Amino acid sequence: MPNANTHMLVGGAISLTTVLLDKDKHPISHHIAMAPIIGAFMGRLPDILEPAIHPNHRQFFHGVTVLALLSVGMLKVYQWSPEELSNKFVRGVLIVAGVAYLSHLICDAATPMGLPLLGKI
Repeated sequence: MPNANTHMLVGGAISLTTVLLDKDKHPISHHIAMAPIIGAFMGRLPDILEPAIHPNHRQFFHGVTVLALLSVGMLKVYQWSPEELSNKFVRGVLIVAGVAYLSHLICDAATPMGLPLLGKI
């Protein structure tokens, strides 16, 4: 079962990989030192929002619904090609943060408990 360190490591690694492969780079959000830091935090965010203090802690922010909505949103952000540098920064942060959050949900989905469809809102 993934713990906090695992989620931070996977979030940081997937964020770093994403910035290395992304087609539209920004000098700050796509920096190889900045991306893993953002990714490590975002890889841990679902457990900050819904702390793992009991076996049924996975609710809305750990749900399949959030996974699906975030996946669709990430596709839209990835396809976005902004012209302004500030918008490129926003795009970069959203991509780095989004893939890390998704990595948390995917890791948790692979456990025997899985993810709830919706959970409590």
